[in-house]
Amino acid sequence: MVEFSFHYQARNLDGEAVSGRVEAETRQAALGLLRSRNLFVVKISQARAGKRRLSVPRGRVRVKELAIFCRQFAVMNAAGIHLLQSLHDLREQTTDRLLQKIISEAVVSLEKGKSLTEAFMINSGSLPPIMINMLMAAEASGSLDLTLQRLAENFEKEMQVRGKIQSALAYPVLVAVVALMAVAVLLIYVVPIFVDVFDQVGASLPAATRLLLVLSSILRHYSHLIVLSFALLFVAMKYIQKIRIVFTMRDMLLLRLPGVGSIATGVTISRFAHTLSMLLHSGIPLLESLDIVEKVIGNSIAASEIAEARRQVEVGESIAPAFLKSRVFPRMVTSMIAVGEESGALVDILDKLGSYYDQDVDFGITRLASLLEPVLITVVGLMVGFIALSIYLPLFGLSGSL
Repeated sequence: MVEFSFHYQARNLDGEAVSGRVEAETRQAALGLLRSRNLFVVKISQARAGKRRLSVPRGRVRVKELAIFCRQFAVMNAAGIHLLQSLHDLREQTTDRLLQKIISEAVVSLEKGKSLTEAFMINSGSLPPIMINMLMAAEASGSLDLTLQRLAENFEKEMQVRGKIQSALAYPVLVAVVALMAVAVLLIYVVPIFVDVFDQVGASLPAATRLLLVLSSILRHYSHLIVLSFALLFVAMKYIQKIRIVFTMRDMLLLRLPGVGSIATGVTISRFAHTLSMLLHSGIPLLESLDIVEKVIGNSIAASEIAEARRQVEVGESIAPAFLKSRVFPRMVTSMIAVGEESGALVDILDKLGSYYDQDVDFGITRLASLLEPVLITVVGLMVGFIALSIYLPLFGLSGSL
């Protein structure tokens, strides 16, 4: 990743004007770093000679590893173990090499006198924005162990949702793979045997049989090209999905697909509610919390609507009206947020919303799994039936002509 230099003008807690230069990977990271130093930024701009150094891209730490790290870190901090000692022990315990490197670099930074937030912000590209910002809030409020517990719970919720979806799809995917393999074996090895029989007896072939023979011929002669095409398509999709219009269309389709759409919507609203509640409960201002939620929500349609809500809040409006014409957040969510804002109990309302949609997602996943199984079995039966019928139709014709 690339680090840049940013010139800034700010005011400290005494109201004095200060200026200088800060190194960070992004403008947002630079702002976060300055805020952690209790500076109110007036102006910030990237320096012309901004490129500083390149580090090897290392991807992101897995959610499972983050959940374990935060949970153990919280326990050790609550037990009164020194920060550096805790990180040394956690580095030795983790088996994830990326997390080990991040902890090692954080230890070095702490030994140089940097804050915990600054120490982890060095690797902000490998950690979720919510973690960096909540650590910053925890240092300001002195509630590190409680914040780490909340982060662990948040990551564990993410793991649970992913695990439920994977478990629900495991059997249908297995059935689909086995069915495709069985059909491929039939087309490559079994159908050609009957082709020779049909040629020898000069049987008249119906349209279904001719189609089957064409499919068999394509699969036998061009199987390597088919496999290569799918492999190239799989690789290309990783890059194509990064194009804004493509991932926007993908997210829109995901929200509208029958069966899947309700689950995707539920997951999005649950993530929004739990994350915003956790951030507000940690003392992070609403504007900053919405900015973080926008980045971690995982759906571009919802992200754009959250960005609009943030703009409304910036000009003094409440959140709820921004979601009135939402394509993701239903009217019930908007009404509950409005009640929460009016009553001053927004955090509690968001917690209840999150719990409600957690249950809704569980029900949706169970229902989808129960629907997919018979549908897949029916599709497999139709495919095998088509192959069998296509093979035996000419034989029935032969027996009738004898």
